[in-house]
Amino acid sequence: MTDTSAHAAGTAQQITGAAAGSLVARGLTKTFPLSRNAFGRPTSRLRAVDGVDLDVTAGTTVGVVGESGSGKTTLGRLVSLLERPDSGSIVLDGRDVTRLRGKGLTALRPRLQVVFQDPFGSLDPTKSIAHAVAEPLLVHGRIRRSQMPAAAEELVARVGLDPALARRYPEQLSGGQRQRVCIARALALEPWLLVADEPTSALDLSTRSEILNLLLELQQDTGQSILLISHDFATVQHLAHRVAVMYLGRIVEEGPTEEVVGDPLHPYTRALLSAVPVPDPVVQRTRRRIVLHGETPNPANPPTGCRFRTRCGAATPSCAQIDPMPAEVRPGHRVACLLHSDAGTPVSAAAPD
Repeated sequence: MTDTSAHAAGTAQQITGAAAGSLVARGLTKTFPLSRNAFGRPTSRLRAVDGVDLDVTAGTTVGVVGESGSGKTTLGRLVSLLERPDSGSIVLDGRDVTRLRGKGLTALRPRLQVVFQDPFGSLDPTKSIAHAVAEPLLVHGRIRRSQMPAAAEELVARVGLDPALARRYPEQLSGGQRQRVCIARALALEPWLLVADEPTSALDLSTRSEILNLLLELQQDTGQSILLISHDFATVQHLAHRVAVMYLGRIVEEGPTEEVVGDPLHPYTRALLSAVPVPDPVVQRTRRRIVLHGETPNPANPPTGCRFRTRCGAATPSCAQIDPMPAEVRPGHRVACLLHSDAGTPVSAAAPD
């Protein structure tokens, strides 16, 4: 796989001349009702995303990594405006798009596209590949219906598939081919940001490598901005310029990928990285695996103070009394941990759910 630093340097050159821009999310919060009373009012809620800040700049890949249930997918849906946050803001190119509706939201859709986790459920089995890929162009008035076959063939070829496959149906394609079709469909409208939600988790190992290299090549060729969501740190390490580590709805560490991987600060980040195999057998045998004890806490009722403290081997009594907040401990590198910063909110003063 390509070295992360070389990837970052190569992409930096490709950004020259690309459309400048940024997406800035601040204080994003999203809750889902778990139960309701006889009047239909929620009696308990799950806080899937809790006060998350996230920045994506033009031509870069930001990886979001964490265990299942950490809030990664919900964050991706918020950033792509498929879900509306309960609070917080999303600013794209200096414009607050958080509450857009109607025609304003429709006009913005081409700039934020998603590649979903399941390539088998992402395509309509009754429609041809040509229809699936070119339909976004038709809906947004970029082409006429008669131009769909030619446009589809061009897009399919762009992701490394035989243009003749555009005449087939999803059931006639392999999983890797389907995911390439989903990527072609997402790229049809030339989005500013591509949200890739676990794009390789449903694929075999060799096909995963092909899809990851495809995303890497597309970014190097076009300066595409990508938000990569994954539970696999190795995947994120291969593609991302910056990485954000999520745990129970919050980002606990965020910074340049090379720095976070080379010298992780949060105990949870260290545990995740210790599980990533190293290709050198000698190094792999000498590495210490950090095993997290206990189950992941119930997201609907997280621990007081630091949410990771019940599984952390370095926890102190203060971790139960102070809710740590992300603090910049190095330039561009933030961590929410009392081992590195005393920034936080006393539990007694924390706002109730």
